[in-house]
Amino acid sequence: MDVEAHRKSFLAQLAKAPAVADVKPKAVADYAASSEHDVKALCDMIGALTLDPSSFRASVRTLLDIVGNDSLETAARLAALGQLKAAEFQPAEFAEFHAEFIALLRRLAQSPDRGMRVAAFERLTLTNDVHAQKLLHDGLEIGKPPVSTVKAIQFLARDDHGSAVPLFRRLAKATIGPVREQALRALAADTQSVALFESIANDKAEPTRLRQIAAMNLKNTSPTRFAKVATSLALDDQEDDGLRAVAVSAITHTSEVAAKVKPEFAASLLAVGVATGSRVLKASIDRYAKAVARKKS
Repeated sequence: MDVEAHRKSFLAQLAKAPAVADVKPKAVADYAASSEHDVKALCDMIGALTLDPSSFRASVRTLLDIVGNDSLETAARLAALGQLKAAEFQPAEFAEFHAEFIALLRRLAQSPDRGMRVAAFERLTLTNDVHAQKLLHDGLEIGKPPVSTVKAIQFLARDDHGSAVPLFRRLAKATIGPVREQALRALAADTQSVALFESIANDKAEPTRLRQIAAMNLKNTSPTRFAKVATSLALDDQEDDGLRAVAVSAITHTSEVAAKVKPEFAASLLAVGVATGSRVLKASIDRYAKAVARKKS
């Protein structure tokens, strides 16, 4: 399907919507203000709005007005926000609007519209905005984040300074399900959580997915302790075969871990490869055997 032709045809059928080729900032603004506008047509017009030098200032002005218009449909406002993100790639031209844009996003971070809140935090946390980080941190502390708890952790984990790491540790210990999983992911490089990673990775009562995350975190933070956990997992016939395969793969592809493995491990693992009926585990062991053979040759 020719998407552009379809879009032009659709817009042309709408009496009050100019064709895409004729879209100018004023036309978009006027159509958005019309009580009879079609949401899809408006989104298409916003998407067709050019950001070339001749109309950049007028286009950005129109887009800011649409994003900040609480009476407009969320879809149209998000479409305008997407265009503003594109406009930011012209930093010199966008500079005069930057402060206003950030102020608008901060207001939207407390909007009653969930879609706008999520979009605002998505953009603000990419630049470590302290206002957004505080809202997320305070919300998580009291159990009422401005977006879903999982999203709040994802966004807050972008903080280069790691100021939320103690909070993530508490969540990783005290919560369950997707929230705990996301908190563990946010702790991927936290060397102070090594004991927690080791405990979860070794605990057969924990969900396999969670144990895999904990094991990979342990690999990142303590190769020595991970080597001990990984070899134990790989040789345990009572363990989940998928988890064992992940452990073997990590040993194979991480030289720092492989160097910590005891010499007798290889023979024991090859015996597992002969006996196991798991294709995924067998394949992982075969890759390990080939890697060992290459080192010896």
